[in-house]
Amino acid sequence: MLKHFIWDFDGTLFDTYPVLIDVFVELLKDEGRKVDRERVAELMAISAKTTYETFDVSEAFILNYKQQKKMIEQEQSEPFPGIYELLESLSARGATHHIVTHRGRSIHALLAKYELTHHFQDILTGEHGFARKPDPEAVTYLIHRYQLALDETIMIGDRELDVLAGHRAGIKTCLISEQSNETVATYTVSSPNRLHELLLT
Repeated sequence: MLKHFIWDFDGTLFDTYPVLIDVFVELLKDEGRKVDRERVAELMAISAKTTYETFDVSEAFILNYKQQKKMIEQEQSEPFPGIYELLESLSARGATHHIVTHRGRSIHALLAKYELTHHFQDILTGEHGFARKPDPEAVTYLIHRYQLALDETIMIGDRELDVLAGHRAGIKTCLISEQSNETVATYTVSSPNRLHELLLT
């Protein structure tokens, strides 16, 4: 039985990608570069780093992007439908929750805004200095710190790098994706609202 849940944040708990994509596309337009929004979405689904490298943006662009994104997402980004209820149900069963994300401290404001902070025993952000996923360093840290049984722990994310981190740490994994790409994930669901079927039945 699964008792310990390690979550990614963007695209998993919160629907932040529309903001991430829109801000990136608008800033490129400001530079006179017309891009396909769907192409940006595909790249963001891999990683922000991949997106930056593909479009060869400057450090100044990246800094501006992060600042613009931070301001807009506080107003527009919110949890996926059903996430609040899912966390409540799992916590009521005695589950523990943790987050491993590449983003910075802006995560705390979003969690607080929707009164979700209390569910999470630990929140590891990019500022903690762990190697970026798919390196399992942050996941392994949580396993050791909280003595999580490997067969009772699962990593949940919307990108292959999330499930690779969990897989390499020796735990179960769940990939949230509409794509039928090859994956190392133990389980796959097409969207966050399908997590209820997997985790609560």
